[in-house]
This record gives sequence, structure tokens and C-alpha cells, in this order.
Amino acid sequence: MKNKTTLVFSHVRWHIVAAYFLAVFLALLAMIVAVVALVYINAAPHVPRDVLQDVANKTMMRLVLILGVLVVLGGVGSWFLAHIIAARRQLKLQADFDALLLDLGADSIFVHDLKGNCIYANEIAYRSRGYDEKELAALKLQALEVPEYAKLSETRTKELLENGEMTFESVHVRKGKAPMHVEVHSRLVSSENQKLVVTAVHDVTERKRTEGELREASEKLQRAMEGTIHAMAVTAEIRDPYTAGHQQRVAKLATAIAREMELPEEQVEGIRVAGILHDIGKTYVPAEILSKPGILRKNEMNLVKDHAEVGYDLLKTVEFAWPVAQIVFQHHERMDGSGYPRGLSGEDIMIEARIMGVADVIEAMASHRPYRPAFSVEKALLEIIQKKGILYDAQVVDACLKLFNEKQFSFD
Repeated sequence: MKNKTTLVFSHVRWHIVAAYFLAVFLALLAMIVAVVALVYINAAPHVPRDVLQDVANKTMMRLVLILGVLVVLGGVGSWFLAHIIAARRQLKLQADFDALLLDLGADSIFVHDLKGNCIYANEIAYRSRGYDEKELAALKLQALEVPEYAKLSETRTKELLENGEMTFESVHVRKGKAPMHVEVHSRLVSSENQKLVVTAVHDVTERKRTEGELREASEKLQRAMEGTIHAMAVTAEIRDPYTAGHQQRVAKLATAIAREMELPEEQVEGIRVAGILHDIGKTYVPAEILSKPGILRKNEMNLVKDHAEVGYDLLKTVEFAWPVAQIVFQHHERMDGSGYPRGLSGEDIMIEARIMGVADVIEAMASHRPYRPAFSVEKALLEIIQKKGILYDAQVVDACLKLFNEKQFSFD
């Protein structure tokens, strides 16, 4: 700030200031000389010469003293006047500079009262909306919004008075153009006992368009992924007609359990996808084994057990947003370490796989298989109750029982 003042001070027109004080000084000097001369002329015939000479000398000394004082006062006055001029010039330059910065900015700036009457708007404010300065000054700020957002102005004013500032999104109208999406930041300020609002309006139309395109692309990608997942699930079920729909039903129950446990929705979605694909590894198990009506021999059972690891190998290179391959890999692991393929136990088994394991057992027992008829849901629930904390995670079991006993969950 000191450098700015010095810079402005150096631009003060010194010859104008000097000329002003010189004129004042000469006028005072002329007035004093005139007064002295007048007194001298009137007193000369009546006063002795030596007395007159003494008076003249003393008067001259006083005159010189007065002139000295006037010179000092004139110098001090010149210094103060110069600084006043510099300060005023500094304020004007600062105001002009601030206005230039506001006009060069990309955001619309408004200063208005609480009723929306516009006091100031920068160039981008009226140029971006197709108005000239007078047209924009005649409008209230609410008139720039589409009706859907304009009706919220009273509520926003109350919030602004309470909090002192606020940020919200709106849509502004434009002359001869489509409406523009904007992000608005308003701040309450006081000026000469009057409450004013300084509002910065940022055009986010392009950002909204880009967001819409990204959302549409994401939805298309999601639909494509769902189609791929469905095709992969159907491929597994075609080879084992007895388990047709099994993966979908397991996914439904596992998702419900996850929500009952209040897991994040993103995690729930991963469980749903893994549920739909959890038996995809059975595509590598011979069909005659999958549909064999009798008890499987040990080597045949080992082939069936391999489906968890085969499923992992099939899915591990697919870039899902969730750990689908790991869930598929672990869904036959058990809390006491008696499961397969790795014999993991307790917390080493991811929660998604623990949920999948319970859902898989319930659905499998309640469905018909070539080697046995379907059990009742009650018997399936009894199985997980008896093995709660041993084979199956206790919290998962509790959530599953609550779904069936209190919330009437159904696979249909």
C-alpha cells in the first residue's frame, strides 16, 4: 500500500499546487504592502522623521517575520494538500482497478439489497444474459431466475440473514438463448447502516452438460455390464438345469442380509453382483456330475469343489468396482476353517463371502436337487442356527433369521 501511495503521489501536478500557493502568498504580500504604504503615507506629515524611520524599521521586521510564518504555513499546507490529492487519486485508481478486475472476471457479480434491487452489476453479468446496463438495473435479481427457482427467493433470504452467506444452484434466463445453469454464492454486508448482498454467479452450464453426458455413459456402461453378468450367469445355469435361478435367488437373499446389517450401499451392490456369479466356476464341472442323482464319489466331489477357484480364475481379470472374484473364491469358506478351497477361518474370510455362504446354504437346502428333494425353509434356518458361530458368522445368521421371521422374506 505504501508503494502505491508513493507512486500516485509522484503523479501529482506540483506546478498546479505551487502556482496556487504562490498566488495566495503574493496576494497576502500585496495586501500587507498596501496596508503599510497607506499607513506610511497618512502618518508621514504628522510624525517626526526619526520616529517614522524607527516605526518603518520595526514594521519591516514584523513584515519579514509574518512573511516567514506565511512561507512555513504555505509549505505545510502544500504538503497536506498534496497528500489529500494523492489519497483521493489513490482511491479513484483503486476503485477503477477493482471495477476493471470485476469486469475481467469470468463470474457475474451483483450488489443488491435484500429485496433483489440491483445496485451494481459487472459487465459479464449483463453481457452473458443479453441485457444492457439499464435493462439489468431495472430488473430484480429474482427476475433473472426461472420460476421454479425464483419462488425460493424468500426462503433463501431468510437463510442468508441467519447465516450471513450461502451457496446454492439455480437456473438463470437469458434473452434469446437457452437458460444457463449457475452456482450462486451470496454474502451479506453492511454499508452505511444498510444491509446489502454481494452475489457471485458462476456459469456451470458446461459442467452440467458434461455431467449429464458422463451419467448417460455410466448408465450405458452399467446396462452393458448387467447384460454381461446375466449372460455369464445363464451360461453356468444352462449346464446345471437343476440349479436354474439359484444364483439370482442367492443374490437376492445375500443383498437383503447385507442391507439388514446396514452395510454401505456400494458394498451391497458388490454382494449382489458376486451372488449372481458365485457358481460360474461350475461351467468347468462335467454336466453328468452336476446332474448325477446319486451320491458323488470323492473325486467327483473334488471337481465340484474346484468351482470356487475356477470361478475366481475366470473373474479375477475382470475389472469390477468390487472384489467380486475374491467373494466368489471365498463363499465356501467356513468360520471354523473347515471350508474350501483355502480353509480360511474367522475374520480372514471377508464379510461379503460370509454373507454369501449363509445365503447359499439357505437357498440350496430349500431347493430341489437331483440327489434329494427340497427341504423346508424352516429346516434350512435350523441348520444355520445350529451351526451359528461354528460354520456361519453369528451376525450374518442373526440378520438372516430376522429377515425370515420378522420381515417375511421370500425368494419369490
